Amino acid sequence: MSLSKYLVYATILSTFVLIVWGAYLTAGNWGGDCGTTNGGSLVSSDWPYCNGSLAIPNPAVSYGSLVEYIHRTLSVVVSVFLLAATVAVWRMKPRPVPVARAMLLTLLMLVVQIGLGDVVVNSDLNAIVTAVHLANATALFAVMVIGGVYMHIHEKR
Repeated sequence: MSLSKYLVYATILSTFVLIVWGAYLTAGNWGGDCGTTNGGSLVSSDWPYCNGSLAIPNPAVSYGSLVEYIHRTLSVVVSVFLLAATVAVWRMKPRPVPVARAMLLTLLMLVVQIGLGDVVVNSDLNAIVTAVHLANATALFAVMVIGGVYMHIHEKR
């Protein structure tokens, strides 16, 4: 099994974990806990900081901040995996074209997803924006899984 295949599968798995963690974050209504507030209303997402610091938040002080911090960290991990997997697949000889296209589309969808994440937090966790964020994440994951299936087929040849 090639490194590219491992990277694609690791990206799929880490994306699934990120989506599940994002659901946990949303269910607990902790989506704005790393941002700056003014009178109880979220003012800024404070990215890449969490409450003005890059340090891991103390769960005894703010469990929600820790949950959001983990979500942000997982999003960085997924982004790195996806970028590495996309580059690895595009460098394969012969290149599995369906996989390469799926990974490129997923990378573009990730850029949209990151922007939507910022809008979710800065919209004071608006339910419609949050639903669009989840819908894009689900579509992104589906395209990634399709790429993984094509990668499995390519590696079987």
